Amino acid sequence: MLERIDVHNHLLPNLDDGCSSSVDSFECITALRSAGYRRLFLTPHTGPTDMCSIHPEESQRHFNLFVHSARLAGLDTEFRLGGEVRLSPELLKMRDLSLAVTYGVTSRFCLVDIWEPDWPQWAQDIIDWLMANGRQVILAHPERMAVMQNDPMLMDRLTRQGVWFQGNLGPLGGSEPKSVRILAERFLREGRYFMLGTDCHRPSQLPARLAGLRRAEEILGKAAIQRLTFGNPLAIWNAC
Repeated sequence: MLERIDVHNHLLPNLDDGCSSSVDSFECITALRSAGYRRLFLTPHTGPTDMCSIHPEESQRHFNLFVHSARLAGLDTEFRLGGEVRLSPELLKMRDLSLAVTYGVTSRFCLVDIWEPDWPQWAQDIIDWLMANGRQVILAHPERMAVMQNDPMLMDRLTRQGVWFQGNLGPLGGSEPKSVRILAERFLREGRYFMLGTDCHRPSQLPARLAGLRRAEEILGKAAIQRLTFGNPLAIWNAC
């Protein structure tokens, strides 16, 4: 039976800019299960600043309550907590590893994002710090980052440093401008992604995510996409 693991979503309700209710969360999870997603890492925004200033302890409380409610609702999907860590100069100043939430909280795999128009030195310094402290840095949705379009060599430099990349299914399914879709397809064909995630925030986004999954299979074939949506994520799941 086909099985997938989602490595990036905002389905933990009432916490960040994702689902606003358990009803919406359950709708997304049920739809994803029909596409093979039987295990989910729930990855709310986290970090020391702005909309991402959600402390890991707060995420854990929400997670515990949500898993309990999911069991009462009869959902048999497996859940583990993670986070999408916003890189910022404040994180570098604080140098608090507890804010760099990892998949399963106890693993070494850390999903990060950044939205700067260029690649600041502090971002490089944070990655150096995280990796020096045993974190495997995984950069979320590089296809959506303007800096990747402005600096074609950045991905090569980060790859040489040991950074992994997580692609979003949405752009492959038409959720973003054409330029982002083209870049996502290029990265997919070039084998740049270690894994693919939905980055789903609400039920209205599901059609594009599932269309992106189908498009990815058209480009690389089902076996290759199974590796990006199950085989590689399973290694992280098992490390938790």
